[in-house]
Amino acid sequence: MARSQSAVLAAVMAVGLTACTSEPEQQSTALAVEDKGAAASSASAPLLLYGTARQYNVSPDSTDWLQLRASRAGRLNSVVVDSAGMTLYRFDKDASQPSASTCDGDCAAAWPPLTVAPRGRIFLDRLAKSDIGVITRNDGTLQVTIGGWPVYRNAKDKQPGDTFGQAVSGTWFGVTPNGEKAGAAGPASPLSAEKVTLYDSPNLVEPAQDVTGDGCQNLDRPGVASSVSAPGWITLWSERDCKGKALQIKGNIPDLASARFDDRAASVSFG
Repeated sequence: MARSQSAVLAAVMAVGLTACTSEPEQQSTALAVEDKGAAASSASAPLLLYGTARQYNVSPDSTDWLQLRASRAGRLNSVVVDSAGMTLYRFDKDASQPSASTCDGDCAAAWPPLTVAPRGRIFLDRLAKSDIGVITRNDGTLQVTIGGWPVYRNAKDKQPGDTFGQAVSGTWFGVTPNGEKAGAAGPASPLSAEKVTLYDSPNLVEPAQDVTGDGCQNLDRPGVASSVSAPGWITLWSERDCKGKALQIKGNIPDLASARFDDRAASVSFG
């Protein structure tokens, strides 16, 4: 059945975990660089790409890329981690509107800024492009921001899952995918939806099937979904038991044909 290709999938994260995406340039966005002082050249801005470096067959020896992933670390859920799985933090004494870092010198030695190479690539796994930015630090490096907040590692964290920087001095906190404080009071930033509705036709038109649960769920009626509604992040899979090609999504996706996933979903994974 023919499908319109005009729908914009603002929340589509990745296609094909088992292979490099065939048209990565269609999933990339150039960032504007916010500079404290003179305007920075957009020529140095990195590219944002939904998915993982592995999907794009990026060489592990390459130094021009950075991975950001919504994950869990210690008691923090969710929190953003970097390419090595290390927890990322925000500093209350910084500013988010406009973005500005106040951590230099000895502070930056204890809290190394997360930087990206000029014209590098930032891969986003369960983060939205609209929440990611960069600023130019006093030394000329480009520091990543999440929700406007400059982000850092903590020098005492030695392995993935460490959160020794959490709540230090009452001003340092793990950063959530939208820039909030991880572990702070208030509603959590969810990693996934509690329920997803898959519609047989485009534009969220019934009949439909609802899927709830935890982990991987096989569809009662596989291979018929043409549009999807999910309040949080979920992953559609082309085979049962969450195998095969994959598509990470959030929100309303009115036409799965635009993501080359029409009538392909066989299972769904949460979390």
